[in-house]
Amino acid sequence: MTSVVRCLLVVLTVMVTNIVEPLAGEVNISGQLKQQIELRLKQLNKQALKSIKSSNGEIIDCISIANQPAFDHPMLKNHTIQMTPSSYPTPSNDEEQPENTVQPWQLVGECPENTIPIKRITKEDLLRVDDLKNYGKKSNISQPSVDNGHEYAITSVNAGPYGGTKAQINVWKPRVQEIDEASFSQIWIAGGKFDAGLNSIQAGSHVHPALYGDNNPRFFIYWTSDNYQNTGCYNLLCSGFVQINKRLTPGYLLTPISTYNGQQYKFTIKIWKDPKTRNWWLQLNEKELIGYWPKELFTHLSDEGASVIEWGGEVVNKKKNGQHTTTEMGSGHFPSEGFGKASSFEVIKIIDMNGVITDPVKVKTLVSRPNCYNLKTGYDKQFEVFFYYGGPGRNPKCP
Repeated sequence: MTSVVRCLLVVLTVMVTNIVEPLAGEVNISGQLKQQIELRLKQLNKQALKSIKSSNGEIIDCISIANQPAFDHPMLKNHTIQMTPSSYPTPSNDEEQPENTVQPWQLVGECPENTIPIKRITKEDLLRVDDLKNYGKKSNISQPSVDNGHEYAITSVNAGPYGGTKAQINVWKPRVQEIDEASFSQIWIAGGKFDAGLNSIQAGSHVHPALYGDNNPRFFIYWTSDNYQNTGCYNLLCSGFVQINKRLTPGYLLTPISTYNGQQYKFTIKIWKDPKTRNWWLQLNEKELIGYWPKELFTHLSDEGASVIEWGGEVVNKKKNGQHTTTEMGSGHFPSEGFGKASSFEVIKIIDMNGVITDPVKVKTLVSRPNCYNLKTGYDKQFEVFFYYGGPGRNPKCP
């Protein structure tokens, strides 16, 4: 299996005209709802020092790094920004990495020093959700083995404590049937038990029409310290995650996209706990430090390492008309089809509490409905621990 990413600026310029597919529909709103939306927009959007309108219609606001949403958190009022980790996990990588990601807005301009880019939230974004207050939040989610409207094809280890993980994720554009459904390819880092005190850090790729208003794969992050009850959110839609990168921000478009039986593209996520500050760092493609989740956000993940790490796919299944959704996971093809056809996680590693990168051992698998989505693990010299996963959702064997 080989995958060489060549994300050329000229190619991207052509691609961005076809990337974004906004969800259409004009909505008449009452005066009261309009006031509520305006108030919520003021809460979500920080004052910009510079704004950049992308070719896809999105507006990127360049926010002072010291005035970012993170510092609205009561535990971070006197927080000192950590611009670099105190140390990096070892050994360093030797696998090939994607070239620098260029976003559509970067073809127009760039954010100044000491600012960070954040996608501006619009009225249309808020009109797609039922609960303005909880925009950007997940509802309470039970343990993956429980049928809760979420379906999984994941691998995991649970012999912690762990200090982090890394993996390469194949980039695909799964089709999502309903606006309130979503498809995820992600990493979960969890501390504590699956109860009200669960701590979780997440990162990966998802197609989430309700959140973005389109059907494109985007890089995302999430966190919670109470099993999704009151804390946490996607990306920078609440206080918490501290961003330091002035080029990339959670929620950015993932391009190029892999093609069936054609060119394959991927990106690398690395998350690890800083041994000195106890903050949890996020890095992409071994070179882009995005930022960190401060230790103050957590209980278990602050004092301890992770108890569980999971990798794989998830689909929100709303079962419209009593039928299983046709929302795809991964490439939309079953893992039995193999490389170039099924989606994959490659070079999967764990990071121990001393910052040493090793292969995961005693890996477990969990598949909610094998006839809808499935998973197949493997190992080879180039991609080491890997697995194929995914599926089409509803089909003759998955009614």
